[in-house]
Amino acid sequence: MCGIAGIISKHPIDIASKLISMVSLIQHRGPDASGIAVFPKEKNVLVRVSYTNDEKLSLLREIIKNYGEVIKEKYIDAKNSIPFAEYEIDIPKELVSKLHKEINSIDGLAVHSIGKDIKVYKEGGLVKNLISKHSIPEEECRHGIAHVRMATESAEDINAAHPFVSPLYPELAIVHNGQFTNYFNLRRFLESKGAKFKTMNDSEAASHLIAYAMKENGGDLEAALKYAAQEMDGIFCIIAATPNQIGFVKDKLGIKPLLLVESEDLIMFGSEQIEFTALLDDVFAEEMDPGEVRVWNV
Repeated sequence: MCGIAGIISKHPIDIASKLISMVSLIQHRGPDASGIAVFPKEKNVLVRVSYTNDEKLSLLREIIKNYGEVIKEKYIDAKNSIPFAEYEIDIPKELVSKLHKEINSIDGLAVHSIGKDIKVYKEGGLVKNLISKHSIPEEECRHGIAHVRMATESAEDINAAHPFVSPLYPELAIVHNGQFTNYFNLRRFLESKGAKFKTMNDSEAASHLIAYAMKENGGDLEAALKYAAQEMDGIFCIIAATPNQIGFVKDKLGIKPLLLVESEDLIMFGSEQIEFTALLDDVFAEEMDPGEVRVWNV
């Protein structure tokens, strides 16, 4: 069992704090890790990477400098967990996927987000750990997604926390609640298409599958989610987002909950109605149908 959340705002707001408020109310669904993805507009590419030791960090620096000029760099202390490096870099957009793939090819390095218009923050343990470690800035944007994780099928590893991204379509992020029964078949197929897996988490397979579909179809999120629904076996709800789209897919059995509520200024979706009360006083949420796919342009 995990908890998921998504927000679309009519106007730019501090989406990160709103997402954190929502998933804090469903912490019981996932005490092992938490994370968010937001989509502010930036001038340069920002890459956020976890690393295991100083040797890997030095290698990361060399890789990045081969691709473009480093404008800013920031290092986030481990504090009894995995450390992070964050670089703002001047790099052509067409090289982002290649850089993502090269970093992920190194054991001990894992890209958590890369792109001009995407930032992913994730941390082990409770939501309060995410807040205290990453000092998430107040940045206005119009949509985002969030997750709290209960580790079931894979290790309590920060790289197995959500949201997941993929070098096949770097500015896509997904969060997932559920299980896939055809994980190994999906993994073999995706590895044949160039996906590099950093974990044994089945949600990572979902991120690569949707990213692969978007790469093939020219960035159509709705078509990619419909494709994923056909290819994935199991019970699941997925919320996926790019800088200009956000949507969800629910499996045809409809076992895992996914609720939606709309107000004058917000559209929100999530695992439980209580999380919507973080932002709205009067809430009556609609349960999404089995097999439903819905996408919004932002």
